Amino acid sequence: MWLRLQCCAYLLLATFFFTPLTAVADNACSISEPDDTASIKYVHDGDTLHLGDGRKVRLIGINTPEVARGKQPAQLYSAEAKSALQALFKDDRTILLSYGREQQDKYQRTLAHGFTQGGDNIQAALLTQGYAQAITFPPNTRLSECYHAREREARCNKRGLWKKNQVITSKKLDDTHIGFRLVKGKLKDIKINKKGFWLNLDNKITIGIRPENYPLFDLNKLNKMLNQPIIVRGWLNRSKKDVPYYIRVRHPSALQLATEFACG
Repeated sequence: MWLRLQCCAYLLLATFFFTPLTAVADNACSISEPDDTASIKYVHDGDTLHLGDGRKVRLIGINTPEVARGKQPAQLYSAEAKSALQALFKDDRTILLSYGREQQDKYQRTLAHGFTQGGDNIQAALLTQGYAQAITFPPNTRLSECYHAREREARCNKRGLWKKNQVITSKKLDDTHIGFRLVKGKLKDIKINKKGFWLNLDNKITIGIRPENYPLFDLNKLNKMLNQPIIVRGWLNRSKKDVPYYIRVRHPSALQLATEFACG
């Protein structure tokens, strides 16, 4: 049985927390000490690289446009993102790694924040140039606020991929948009069952929040988004339900009021 957020008593009695994004963050996106030092064998794309010891590293906290793969053509700005990452190691292929609390993903890639030998944060550099978008996956939330602040700086200054509008209106979605997207629409409804929170965006997207991520979300804040234009970011997939598309959200930074997202 579906239950509306307003009348879901057991959830309202639970304790939740949420640290909102702010316009000012740690611009250095720094850490105290790296966990490891390695040598880069080659760069696969803007957010993935291969090390000399055989490991494949996925950079935490960002997503960059996909390079060509199989029958899938390269996405716009994928070559620029890859070149920007390669340029950071043009003179020194040494990379410093700071691992996430979750150190491997389901593809057996090492999850890490990357730094040059000089201490520059790789993710922050790509975000500042406008060749990456911020995305947060718990439990690897360290530096999330800084990365989102760097993205906002690039976006509001129309750098890199932000020279083109990256936000799609939900009503214009079709299957060509499958993949990582920023989508704008009106939050029409919030429902709850034992499998999650389900947010309806213009009857075009179901935004799913699974039980393991509940503690990160402030239900009052979600409720205040009802009937408001919001921006959701994440991987758009086809849905088998009545609403045609689905995005799973794991962290509050993936949901913003359109007014908060706007520059100015």
